[in-house]
Amino acid sequence: MAEQQSMPHQKCQVVFEISNEVGNKIGGIYTVIASKAPEMQKLLGPGNYLAIGLFNAFKARNDFEELETPREFEEVFNQLRLEGITAKYGLWLGGGGVETILLDPSYLLDVPLITGKPERRIDQIKGFLWDWYKIDSLWMSEVFDPMVAFGWAAGVLISYLVEMPRFKNKNIVAHFHEWISGPGLLYLKKHKVSVGTVFMTHATQLGRNIAMSNEDINVILDELLQRKETIPPEKAYQYHVEGSHQIEVLCAQKADILITVSEAVARETEVILGKRADFIIPNGINFNTIATSDNLLSKHLNARGQLARFVEAYFNPYYKLQFEDLMIIHISGRYEFHNKGIDVFLEALEIINRQLKSQKAAREVLAFIWVPAPVSGIKPIVSKAFEIAKKHRSLIERPLMRMNEWLSYTTQKFEEHIESKTLREFFTEEEIAAINALALDNPLGELQEEMPPICPFIINERDTIFQTLKKLDLTNKPSDKVKVIFYPIYLSEMDQLLELDYYDAVAGCDMGIYPSTYEPYGLTPLEALALGVPAITTDLSGFGLLVNELSESHSDGIHILRRKGRTSQEAANELATIILKQLGLSKKALENARVKARKIAEIYSWENIIHAYKKAYDTAIQKTAQKKE
Repeated sequence: MAEQQSMPHQKCQVVFEISNEVGNKIGGIYTVIASKAPEMQKLLGPGNYLAIGLFNAFKARNDFEELETPREFEEVFNQLRLEGITAKYGLWLGGGGVETILLDPSYLLDVPLITGKPERRIDQIKGFLWDWYKIDSLWMSEVFDPMVAFGWAAGVLISYLVEMPRFKNKNIVAHFHEWISGPGLLYLKKHKVSVGTVFMTHATQLGRNIAMSNEDINVILDELLQRKETIPPEKAYQYHVEGSHQIEVLCAQKADILITVSEAVARETEVILGKRADFIIPNGINFNTIATSDNLLSKHLNARGQLARFVEAYFNPYYKLQFEDLMIIHISGRYEFHNKGIDVFLEALEIINRQLKSQKAAREVLAFIWVPAPVSGIKPIVSKAFEIAKKHRSLIERPLMRMNEWLSYTTQKFEEHIESKTLREFFTEEEIAAINALALDNPLGELQEEMPPICPFIINERDTIFQTLKKLDLTNKPSDKVKVIFYPIYLSEMDQLLELDYYDAVAGCDMGIYPSTYEPYGLTPLEALALGVPAITTDLSGFGLLVNELSESHSDGIHILRRKGRTSQEAANELATIILKQLGLSKKALENARVKARKIAEIYSWENIIHAYKKAYDTAIQKTAQKKE
């Protein structure tokens, strides 16, 4: 009976979630925490979930609503200021409006100690980390310091928060994401602050660096796992990540609970961090923010319409594409040419182009490459073409309204009705004259380009993707059956050309292609599935390994490309085969594939996954309680 009475005190009551991506969008971790946060707040109740992030003035303008500091936080924030840390209280808009504190540790980086010595506060902090844990930061790059400053600031903040009346004597878990927040965890451990600690790695720092080199990370992991050995410490020095790697190793081993997102990363934690993850919890999707079942079709049709307008403006100055016959596919993510499988994707496009040309196929493929890279504006010829296209659309707006009104009239003799007018009758003389005048405004001018550019933006032509497209002769010739558009900017409704944010752009596609050779989880295929878009992932991605475990048939909704132990050319051949098979599906089969895609994604809704986090947090609290005993 006594044991039953003590059990409620072993449950997690409060969660502080710490990441430099809270209110500061950098990559996939932002999306994960932003979609998870509202569910955590719902699970724990008002006032029991607090997100802690890094203040970035530029990004916070649109993602953080700063509020007047509540009286209960005033003393904490005053104490932080004395330590050179500025805190801002408010709501994280991208995270569903959850209560948030953003930390600005810039004073720790820029201002010398009041002792009069030239030493900065961050140098003293790194000295503590050396004295306490032997973390070697002597030769780390400049980006190391601001990250350590943020993590340290988070630890200091939490040490004060736990003494506030709202949180005092409650079972608190501090959830730290990645090595960047790790110094905060180490600070709490050193000062024996009474909180349960969770460390989560989405991909190990050393593992990612090895994967980006000429070494095969999967071969290394297989060999070391077989020998039951961990990676030699000097490997981190080889890749110049010794400081961040050592923080990561210590956090993994000292945290009460180690969480990761997939079996793929669990292999890394075992070999690279020296500890098997306590929990493997996949990333989830918040369907209320990405797309509900009810609006999937309308989202797809609206995005498809915008893509049609883009294709019209982009290709019409050169030649006309039959939009209804286009299969639209895309690849997206960080510019990791090999890791993300961009190389294999482009090779597969070349194979598809050759095969469709030899078959004289009616259908064509339009492939978008949504991979950000440095650009210096839109090409003038493209801007001119889009300006003319917009004028043209505005000129035909009224004729289309007249035609729509006329076609909406229903009668038993509808065939006679539609034959009773010619297209010419829907236009006034003024409208025809304006359209004729517009047609004379040739956007190609004296350049007389023969083909639409493969990139609408001004980009360094030594760029790897650009050069590879040229090498593979994927140059948008009229005879090409695969048209390619390298779109190297972050998608936004305000970008002047595509005018779609990322989710809407994906929703308008027929397939998402993510042939990664190194992908700790792989949120992009899950996002595509949630939008009802069939996707391709691989047997080397965390998400691909998860999907492989599904017992139900998921053919056509998700495809697992075999990459383990295969050459890039073999992978490209199989990828081309999968895409061509999807291209040949009937309209009904494609609709079924979209339904299957959505059903797979629903398995990974946050409503289903959030309870696994609660279990991990409760376990952290129980471990903390056991240590006290």
